[in-house]
Amino acid sequence: MKLASNKPAANLSVWLVALPWTEGRNAKITDNIITRGWADPQNHTSIRESKPLEPGKFYELSFDLQPDDQIIAAGKQIGLMIFSSDKEFTIHPKPGTELTVDLNGTVLSLPVVGGKSALEKAIK
Repeated sequence: MKLASNKPAANLSVWLVALPWTEGRNAKITDNIITRGWADPQNHTSIRESKPLEPGKFYELSFDLQPDDQIIAAGKQIGLMIFSSDKEFTIHPKPGTELTVDLNGTVLSLPVVGGKSALEKAIK
């Protein structure tokens, strides 16, 4: 992912979601959120080395999402939500952090059980 922050420190949270979003109290978390991931952009070069970010400068970082195995129902779409603080899993700094994502510099790789042939068969 290639992103910039308006502050020297920022949280990065990512959710892979199934759309359209299912509302209501009967909705299970797996009806909407496929998986999640988190990263600290200050650790973009190394997990062991944290450096303040230069506001407005783009940095490249990579990270894994939490492993999961789901079947996405026919008619659903997959969306990627990119935001700062995940209220359930990250710290809660004061509001105001802005993340800018360079979509041309961002790649999402999704493994498919059975590989390319299984994917091609499923989408015919």
